[in-house]
Amino acid sequence: MIGEPHPVTGGPQVGNSDGIPDLGLERLLIVVTGSAYAWSLPYWLDWLRLNHPGVEVRVVLTRSAERFVTRQVIAARTGGTVWSDSWPEDEATARHVEWARWAQAIVVYPATVHFLARLALGLADSPALLAAQSTRAPVVVAPALPPGALDGDAFRGHWATLAARPNVVLVPPVPGRSLTTGQDDAWVPPGLPHALRLLVESRPEPDASSSGESSGDPTSDGEFGTGLLRTSVRELPGGGWRWRRTPGPLAPTPFQPVDEELDRLLARAGSGPDSGSGPDSGSGSGPGPDSGSGSDSGNGGARLVPGTADGPARRYEVRGEVSVAHLLLNGGLGPHLAGPLRDLGRLLRALHRLEPPTGRPATPSRALARLGDWLGGRAASPRAACAQAGLRRELGEERWSRLLAWYRRTAGDPDTTLAHGAPGLGSLVVDHASGGVDLLVGEDVCALPWYLDLGWVVGELVELQWQLGGDKAQWQALTDALFEGYGRDLGPEWHRIAALRILLHVHDIAAYLDGFDHGFDHYAGFLRFLVDLDGKEAS
Repeated sequence: MIGEPHPVTGGPQVGNSDGIPDLGLERLLIVVTGSAYAWSLPYWLDWLRLNHPGVEVRVVLTRSAERFVTRQVIAARTGGTVWSDSWPEDEATARHVEWARWAQAIVVYPATVHFLARLALGLADSPALLAAQSTRAPVVVAPALPPGALDGDAFRGHWATLAARPNVVLVPPVPGRSLTTGQDDAWVPPGLPHALRLLVESRPEPDASSSGESSGDPTSDGEFGTGLLRTSVRELPGGGWRWRRTPGPLAPTPFQPVDEELDRLLARAGSGPDSGSGPDSGSGSGPGPDSGSGSDSGNGGARLVPGTADGPARRYEVRGEVSVAHLLLNGGLGPHLAGPLRDLGRLLRALHRLEPPTGRPATPSRALARLGDWLGGRAASPRAACAQAGLRRELGEERWSRLLAWYRRTAGDPDTTLAHGAPGLGSLVVDHASGGVDLLVGEDVCALPWYLDLGWVVGELVELQWQLGGDKAQWQALTDALFEGYGRDLGPEWHRIAALRILLHVHDIAAYLDGFDHGFDHYAGFLRFLVDLDGKEAS
């Protein structure tokens, strides 16, 4: 079909070839709006039936579309009912619910400026619009524009809004002939094969992690992660690995900006043979005394690696290709993980002993801000807000009040130090060959109480133990190694910080992990256990 004329524009097909892509779906809903180019749809339905006979196609016509194509001619090509985009008074079922659940993809072809604007504004005044607003399936929008509309401020704004939606695929229109002016000053959809090709290309790679953070899975050379954080890992020609991390498309704030003086300070603090070396703060509320010198992670030692700016991202050149999170999730427990956890404690201790550069203002924590907004009912994500409300109901007001009190006390603690801000196990990179350990740092560096960094790691270990199971003594050995490296433990209130970390994880799963719909009742039970430890002997 290469070179065949477009049935509307008369020009060559765009994006159509003999290599018809496998659509990877069985049910396709096509919405036809009131553009004159709607009359091309019978041609494309014949093409679909010929090239993708296994795909069931349903068609919805808006009232204005029926001026250009009849329901009878569409029904003859689909062999089924052609739906009207309206709510009949005598219909018992809800069309929008049926369509949203049935369709594995929705294609709006062609899409008028009016339909596109209503979709971008979140309007839902017809079944097709409400189905498109409700589904998590891909929604492909192929605009047909009159002369001048492409450069209009309103259209550009609506285009940008839809481009930011993870499940919307926008099909750039091509120059075409206006049926009004008779000139090639309109913008029309390319052939339907091109729109479907963009649909296929838009499918994301499977996430490497089930959390709001990236676990550092090295099995793919491409980018992986969630709506909060994206990561890529690539081998360098001269040896070592380049990790590139960037805020995900739904991240509420960017990374902390690069401060060259601070980054040099971080690199020096964590680059010696004793990764815990550095000025002793002398504060009774800060890290404890040095518990030993050197690193037992092997000959490679342990380092803080602040990385360099790369647009909105940070780029790190490290020795290893896998994170401790990846090792735990894929290889399971083992004594080989105690060394990296001990090194992590040493690195956090070295970081906490640093004096921030003169004149540097206290930087707030991105993680605490995210958690505070969620606990306070200010979540930007509707799904996260629903998760919060569900947890609150399950825990009850008394337990919820205690969690809020723990958060407020922690967020308002004036005794702060320079902190990592988000020391997850996905940021702790291990090199198998040398045994070296690198901690990625800088994206969230901030001013926090010392115990929050340490508690963040403990909370992650506690949650992983709860989810994965395994020998309790081996899990406890990892926590003990962390505390040994740091030179201090969290005391009997460890469960409070762990609970806050797990709460943030619940938020991040709900807000940033696309497709997660399992609910959080199991988290409610675990949090109930942690809250009820208060005042008891916790061990």
